[in-house]
Amino acid sequence: MITKFELDKKIYLLFFIISLGIFYRLYHANFDDYWLDEFFGFWISDPSLEFKETLSRSFGPGWGQNILFDFLLKYYYGIFGYYPENGRYLTVFISSISIILITYLSYQIDNSKSYILTAFITSHCWYLISYSQEVRSYSFGFLLALISFIFFIHLIKSKENIISNKKIIFVLYILINLIGLINHIFFALLVFSHFIFLINFFNDKNKIKYFLANFLILGIIYLLIMFPFLEKNLASKDFWVSQVKFEFFISYFFPRFFGSKLMGYLYLIIFLFLLIKSKEIIFSKKSIFQLFLILIFSSYFFPLIYSLIKLPILIDRYIIFVLIPIILFISILTFKQNDIIKKTLIILIVVFTFSNNYLEIFKRNSSKPEFNQALKHIQSQNNLDIFIPSNSFEGHEWLLNYLKKINYSKYQRLQFLEYKDFGNQNQIWYLCYLPLNSSQCSVENLNKNYEIIETKSFYLVEVYLIKNSLS
Repeated sequence: MITKFELDKKIYLLFFIISLGIFYRLYHANFDDYWLDEFFGFWISDPSLEFKETLSRSFGPGWGQNILFDFLLKYYYGIFGYYPENGRYLTVFISSISIILITYLSYQIDNSKSYILTAFITSHCWYLISYSQEVRSYSFGFLLALISFIFFIHLIKSKENIISNKKIIFVLYILINLIGLINHIFFALLVFSHFIFLINFFNDKNKIKYFLANFLILGIIYLLIMFPFLEKNLASKDFWVSQVKFEFFISYFFPRFFGSKLMGYLYLIIFLFLLIKSKEIIFSKKSIFQLFLILIFSSYFFPLIYSLIKLPILIDRYIIFVLIPIILFISILTFKQNDIIKKTLIILIVVFTFSNNYLEIFKRNSSKPEFNQALKHIQSQNNLDIFIPSNSFEGHEWLLNYLKKINYSKYQRLQFLEYKDFGNQNQIWYLCYLPLNSSQCSVENLNKNYEIIETKSFYLVEVYLIKNSLS
């Protein structure tokens, strides 16, 4: 029997771990500036636009890939202010809620103390922390996957004779899966895994009937809403993702998921050890661990097959939800080992994860374009006129919209020029974001009348003070 003292101790420990996870996400939430995908999404979700115009931007250059997240951002910015810094706090909040939900899911599956280890791994998972500090839809997709899992586990654990009383839960399950699919097509891998796992419940005819009706309704509604987007993407013959390298078949993205090669291979070795050591538990009838393995296998296998048949699509962030079964698998099965193995695994996970997080969080280097540093340098000078070159007019528009809003109170004196306004100034700052200019910045190609009188380089950003030689 658990005493009140033991219960209080677990609650305090859990509260501390979750608080630490929220701190990691909130700390330096705006350490990095936006990069291309983020300031493109920032442009789409402009709250001043009419609904139809936002829809047009999302389905046009955005291909409808993050349409729900675009609208979530739009209304969020409408309430809290249309500034890039505010967007990061939304994804931090979403990721923080995910810590609580995956902890609940762990307890829902197995009511041992394993939920504390689940909370610890999730709170300290550098991959989840880093994506909580990007204003993109991946943290949102992870949250939706967790909610879908919670509903699914609740439904399959329900007794056969009361399943018909769970109609509201089934409706919510359809709704969450629909939102997940609209948010990202790879969410279909999670829904497919749920469907395959139901083979375990083939004898529960009433339960199977409700689930099959659920999946049928889900498929019809999704196709009615998203068929043009789906057709456009399936017809595409070109995609930016590279073919996976040989290293993938050794690491399976674990180094990316857990922050470094050392951490990735440590977690992978623990995962494989528990898989072998706990095979009787895993392959017992109706074991939830089979669902975990189905989702893990599907998340790697089907994108790989599509990559071989048509074009590469497998990249770690598209299958961010695979971290749910990986984390639960490791944390729950660790607590099913004998005392020596359990304590050894916990010590390894805690010590190495803490050490890695210290380096990743407190010894962090910039990994995105340093727009703030560039603007800070220009702000300190006398000339405040800025021109932004780009290989495409659209890229110029997206970046200009972002730079006009970045740290607005600091840089509102800066003057950003349109293409039509360029060429008449005596002196002007030429701010070049390398990825929008094929990694090459050339003032001469834009206007041969200008000569460079000062150059300053930042990560992925170069600024030049140029002078009109004819003036």
